[in-house]
Amino acid sequence: MFDRQIKVRLGADDSLNISSSGEMIIECYRDGSRAEIYYTSSKIAIKYSRDGLSIADDNGSLALGLSFVLFRPRFPNVFIDYNEKRYRGNIECDANGDSDSKIRVSNLIDIESYLKGVLPAEIGERTEDEYEAAKAQAIAARTYAMWRLSAQKKDKHLKDSIEDQVYLGAGAELPLLNKAVEETEGMIMTSNGRPIAAYYHAVCGGSTAPIEKVWDTDEVSYLKGCVDGDYCQWAKTFFWNENFSAKQLHDNISAFLNKQGELPRKGFGKITSIKFEKDLSIGRMVEMRIKTTTGEFKIASDQIRWALKRSSNQVSILPSTRFNAQVLKSNDAISGLEIVGAGNGHGLGMCQCGAIGRARAGAGYEEILKTYYYNIIIEKIY
Repeated sequence: MFDRQIKVRLGADDSLNISSSGEMIIECYRDGSRAEIYYTSSKIAIKYSRDGLSIADDNGSLALGLSFVLFRPRFPNVFIDYNEKRYRGNIECDANGDSDSKIRVSNLIDIESYLKGVLPAEIGERTEDEYEAAKAQAIAARTYAMWRLSAQKKDKHLKDSIEDQVYLGAGAELPLLNKAVEETEGMIMTSNGRPIAAYYHAVCGGSTAPIEKVWDTDEVSYLKGCVDGDYCQWAKTFFWNENFSAKQLHDNISAFLNKQGELPRKGFGKITSIKFEKDLSIGRMVEMRIKTTTGEFKIASDQIRWALKRSSNQVSILPSTRFNAQVLKSNDAISGLEIVGAGNGHGLGMCQCGAIGRARAGAGYEEILKTYYYNIIIEKIY
């Protein structure tokens, strides 16, 4: 039995504001019991102190010493606003955040409404001839959410970022994508009667990969990888290249190893050799070996993306492990690295741009999903 009401973690802070598009109900709780209730259309300021949460409007303080506050729309067409985004459902603020950010903010929402805020971020605005891909995305996103939540025992929630699925709330909704959610309501992919780990990514670059060759994990029967041909070749990020200087290589790789706790006490040293091992069966790098004046280091599969990052944008990781690399030397010393690659993402499960390409070619959502996920059953659970 799956619970349609889910919790999505939106953020955390020491103080914040909550407003609404109409009248909302504010339920105030102390020690788990409801203490006060207010009806208002005013913006509410929430602050944290050692005594708990306090709330106030423009006229002054409303309540003090609260353990959590629940904001509910009074009428169906009212939305709650937080952090410049608009949300369906309820917003909960609790005083049990971590030591850095005291107030945790969550959206309590029906999963179908949640999906309407996920699809615009994950598959973008689509056209009628791409509609079957939108339906496939709705089922994949619903399945992923069900799988993630079913694996959790306490404080079950999803994050609103790439750590789970990007969720932008009601303000980002698009009519065609909402229709895709509504027409696939309650439909998920299962294997052995359970929701599958429905991973997906932007662009596979020609083929997807088995999970055990991307992450350090066992084989999964439905994540074997497939040849995708040129279905995603239309994507702007299908081909890419990066050129690293010797300093960038040193800084990026040493920072990664330090974060992993694998940097020796004497430091990273000067790079003397970089070699890559490619698995020709999937066309992806499965190992990067670095020799320096202080040691030898091995970085496996998808972690290569995090270690190298992008030379052109240090905030982002390398698009994929599907690439060819040329080590540059000057006077027998490494001077840089040139990479020419294809694809964008980890390469597991559904290729989103491939799904769009297949929809354009006339494939239905079921055919699309069963191309990327092996031997799955698509069933309606509510």
